[in-house]
Amino acid sequence: MAQRNTLLLLVMLLGFWCRVSASHIVGGNIRLTAKGTDNRYTLSLDMFIDEQNSRTGDIKPTVKLAIYRRKDNLKMGEFELPLLRQDPLAVSNQACAQLRPLKLSVVTYSKEIELDADRFDDPGGYYVVHGVCCRSGAIDNISQADESGMVFHLEFPSPKTMINSSPAFSVPTGEYACKGQPFTFSFKATDADGDQLTYAIVTPFKGFTSQGIAFDNQPSSAYPMVSWKPGFSATNSVPGSPALKVDGETGQLTVTASQVGLFAFAVICEEFRNGKWIGSVRRDFQLAVVDCPTNTPPAPAITLAKAPENAQIGKTANGAITSVSACQGQDVTLKTDYSDQWSFQWQRDGQDLKGDTTATLVIKESGNYTVVKRFRNTCGKPSPAQTSIKVDLMTAEQVKLTASGPTTFCEGKSIQLKAPKGNFTYSWFKNDQLLPGAKESDYQPHETGEYKVQIVSAATGCVVTDSVNVKVNPKPLASIVPPVSKTACSGDTIRLIAVANPLYTYQWLNTGNVLAQEVKGSLAVTQAGHYVVTVTDTSQCQSTSDEVLLQFNAAPAVSMTPLPAICENAPARLALRAEPGGGTFAGVGQAASAVTASEFDPAKTGPGQFVITYTLTQAGNTCPGRTQQTVTVLPAPSIAVADASVRRGSEVQLNKNGVDTLSYYWTPSVGLSSPVAAKPYASPDTTTTYQVRVTTPQGCEFTTKLTVSVITVLFIPDAFTPNNDGVNDNWVIRGIGDYPDCKVEVYNRWGNPVFVSQGYTQPWDGKSEGQDLPPAVYQYVIKPGGSQPNRSGSLLITR
Repeated sequence: MAQRNTLLLLVMLLGFWCRVSASHIVGGNIRLTAKGTDNRYTLSLDMFIDEQNSRTGDIKPTVKLAIYRRKDNLKMGEFELPLLRQDPLAVSNQACAQLRPLKLSVVTYSKEIELDADRFDDPGGYYVVHGVCCRSGAIDNISQADESGMVFHLEFPSPKTMINSSPAFSVPTGEYACKGQPFTFSFKATDADGDQLTYAIVTPFKGFTSQGIAFDNQPSSAYPMVSWKPGFSATNSVPGSPALKVDGETGQLTVTASQVGLFAFAVICEEFRNGKWIGSVRRDFQLAVVDCPTNTPPAPAITLAKAPENAQIGKTANGAITSVSACQGQDVTLKTDYSDQWSFQWQRDGQDLKGDTTATLVIKESGNYTVVKRFRNTCGKPSPAQTSIKVDLMTAEQVKLTASGPTTFCEGKSIQLKAPKGNFTYSWFKNDQLLPGAKESDYQPHETGEYKVQIVSAATGCVVTDSVNVKVNPKPLASIVPPVSKTACSGDTIRLIAVANPLYTYQWLNTGNVLAQEVKGSLAVTQAGHYVVTVTDTSQCQSTSDEVLLQFNAAPAVSMTPLPAICENAPARLALRAEPGGGTFAGVGQAASAVTASEFDPAKTGPGQFVITYTLTQAGNTCPGRTQQTVTVLPAPSIAVADASVRRGSEVQLNKNGVDTLSYYWTPSVGLSSPVAAKPYASPDTTTTYQVRVTTPQGCEFTTKLTVSVITVLFIPDAFTPNNDGVNDNWVIRGIGDYPDCKVEVYNRWGNPVFVSQGYTQPWDGKSEGQDLPPAVYQYVIKPGGSQPNRSGSLLITR
């Protein structure tokens, strides 16, 4: 039982909280504004509240709005909007407001959001919704108003189909309607896209909220609507004669109420583009009707406080002003009689002008103007002016200066500035200084400045102006530096140089013909002609230099016999020949020292190509005849061969690093494997000197020599018996005859020489100075000579 009582208490407290927290909401509407950048929008909620019947905390710091897809009610997202501001709704007479204490203000929530066109791409469109509970129980035209919620609802097209801002309702006033008296107020909306708007009164949505559900943003293709009390409907939400109605084109609400009370209603504004419906927005609101006293202030009279001298003023027969025509921008001021006991509300075309509540009004737009007078401190009927004044702020023809070309151009050129033609007078100004004589609709500027035209309409006298900034870029400097000489000989070069500037581009011309490849600041000239340069700067302005005439005098015709290729080690110099004779030959560069008289010495240049010039000067002609030939000096072959040694009966390879691309010829051919091989094998019987001639494929030759030494192996006995028995009596060294320059030395044990022989033509007989040497061991040294190593050893003499 205790738990049940607790639950009942919580339900009662929740219901009480919902009722207290939401009954202050009078109405509202949603706005969706395109930001002008891809996928960015501002989503806003305007809620009208009654501060008189609200408590601290009723105005929440944030609210949540949901977006759904129309075709299937798919939820696309929910957005939490922060509180932006709170502004009071204007009431002109507080005394009448006391008859039904209400204090209305508008609370705005707003946030920038992103609606990705690739996600919000359904052609059926989308809708935004915010449901809240509940309405005031004091509402007289809705059954169970304190149980009926409100649904703020807006429909919009796919961002992928079109970029669109929803209609934006004007801010309403907090005025009260007096029973039995005509009452008007505006729900006019503006559309940033210029779409067509229509208005209608509809039954307000109730939605899915209740005293137990304060907020509900669930989707629906058909939201539940409020239940009207008997005798009330959408077309009779505020009873009267006539009942509350809205102008379908202007959004102007009118009623002459027949019943005192608080009445809820809703207006839907639908938008069309090119005749096709694209969206809608609903506004919930309520109107208080009070029983006002019957006293009425005297009707206000409107007079003209200020108007320009040339204004056209229409009047009735008794002198009352009915219309004023003046030029846009001129001061037109209306006024009415003033007293501290009255308040005023000026209207244009039947709509209140916010903030214009004094006895005077400065006109800013054309329209029908009137003023409503009310008591300031007592409640009474409003008293409108009996007549309105039509104000027409005229303009001359819309002036937009046009130009026949870009308004930035180069010096020496011009454009035509054109103003609209008509029954006008024209005055032209440069930098606000009148241009004398410039009185036509066109003007041709030649200098930098701001050019303005002032047009006066002959019909209205209205003056309008427009201006254009003109910039004239100076021409670049085009000039050719005078050459040292304007006359040269055929084959020579004259260099022309233009004034340099890194921001310029250049184009050279010869006698009117463009030199396509010459785009530099200098030009090498080899032909006669009339030369100019055209310079272009970064503004594409151009200038052309003065003409420079260049001439080239003819030289005598000469020819030079073509030069054949020659080897660098050629045995003879190359003869030089030219026609006609009598000129001089000269080498160019490295060949300068190789040319003497009429010969070319390739040994002084080495391999390569070399230019030889022939110059002929004839009497009476300052220009010498000149021609050139190129001679090719071919490289001579170069090989390095080394002497070699070989034992008799063996062979050795010659020129081991020989190149096979060269031709070889060896002499003599004795002992060679081949006389034309690059790397032949040699096996001579005796030491032989060979000569080799090497030839390149181009015919250049080189000759060198090498010697092959043949080595004989010595057989040296280590003993002999010089006893005259006819056997082994001499020391016979076999093979030593091949070494005629050898030296043989024999030493006793004390190191004293006992036998020395230069050459060994006679074998040693064991004697020293004619005396037989005693048997013993002796030491010998044999020096073969040349590159052969010395031989040494022991020798035994026995008897």
